[in-house]
Amino acid sequence: FFFKQKTASEIRNCDWSSDVCSSDLFALAANPVQAQTGFTGPYAPTNWTQSVQGDGSINTSGAPNSITLYGSDDGSGPANVDFTVPASGAGTVKFDWAYTSYDLAAAESDSFGYLLHGNFTKLSNDSGASSQSGSTSFSVLAGDVFGFRQSSQDSILGRAFTTISNFNAPSPSASVPGPLPLLGASAALGWSRRLRHRRRPPGYRPRPGPRR
Repeated sequence: FFFKQKTASEIRNCDWSSDVCSSDLFALAANPVQAQTGFTGPYAPTNWTQSVQGDGSINTSGAPNSITLYGSDDGSGPANVDFTVPASGAGTVKFDWAYTSYDLAAAESDSFGYLLHGNFTKLSNDSGASSQSGSTSFSVLAGDVFGFRQSSQDSILGRAFTTISNFNAPSPSASVPGPLPLLGASAALGWSRRLRHRRRPPGYRPRPGPRR
């Protein structure tokens, strides 16, 4: 922190020594950096784990804007294509998805959804059209493993695939501030108060507020 000398007419009642007052300090501690947008940083494709069964695949060439999961279609039976990563901070995961199936049974045989703690939440509609889309969000804590799954019940009669875009997830600095940042803000506040008393000119009296 640095302090700037002011004239008496410029000084707010909250602070007679600097541009820093308690509301400024605690707002700084309580308003973290925005979440990570796109498949970059801690969510770059190289940081994700790929688990591919059958002849499925994951195309990350569209990153950081998008990634695409392709389901299996080699006749090998039930198969999953998973793309997972640990959450770098606590917050909300958001993304758009666009699903297409060339299976004769469409989404009834090939489904798409997201994973959290290994639990699968289906987003595609079994009775829906062969092309579907939507926007989804869910909450995570730092370290929670989440991701996406393209699933096939039988790996025959056509492949399904899903593109994930507009991905947004919490970054490390987006977590709720712990005791150390707040302790630092409190220490700076105490220093500001000490300087306030030392810098008041002789005979200073705070100006009264406006009459109501």
